Amino acid sequence: MRSPSSRRGGARAAAPRERILEHAVDLLALHGFDAMTMRHLGARVGLDNSSLYRHFESKSELVDAALDRVAGDVLASIGPSVDLRQPLTLARLEDACAAVGLWFFDHPSSARLMLHWIMSMGASAPGFSASAPAADRSRPHGRLLEMVSEWLASGSKRGVLRKHAQPEAIVTLFGAILLRPATYGHLLHSLEPKREKAAARKAWERELRAFVRGAFEA
Repeated sequence: MRSPSSRRGGARAAAPRERILEHAVDLLALHGFDAMTMRHLGARVGLDNSSLYRHFESKSELVDAALDRVAGDVLASIGPSVDLRQPLTLARLEDACAAVGLWFFDHPSSARLMLHWIMSMGASAPGFSASAPAADRSRPHGRLLEMVSEWLASGSKRGVLRKHAQPEAIVTLFGAILLRPATYGHLLHSLEPKREKAAARKAWERELRAFVRGAFEA
């Protein structure tokens, strides 16, 4: 059994890593995978490169961890609203999409990071690619894709959802869920500067639920 002092030491060690990841999500969302540098991140967090590399051996490891953090939070956001062990129905899909969409609405940097990730998958151009972790089902972002794919396939097979080709259905869902949260601060707010965020959030949930029903109702 670990002593209280070792547990306190572990908590202290975890704190800088979490702070680094929090700022990494913001900077990766702002600059993208290629342009964000460890020097950028160090300046934001107040650590030099050698200190950063004590927590993350490489930029690739840092990006993996940032994606894991966001995907893990997304999976946790679904839990209270939807029992994923139950067969998929249109209502459950709608509830899950609303839960995830609202989480991203509250975390726009995470929405932009996920868009960068999706856009980087399979990229043939030179530069940083985050495509490999997408296929890793042992990590949260791999499990997220697998869960969505299996859930949609089961609903389609049982006839409770409209039949879609799996890749197109996943792209449709991710696009709908991510795009508005990712652009809210830059586009929606400029179009409606006096609109309260709570009202925009409620409107977004209504529109997302309506979109899911329209796109997937059998």
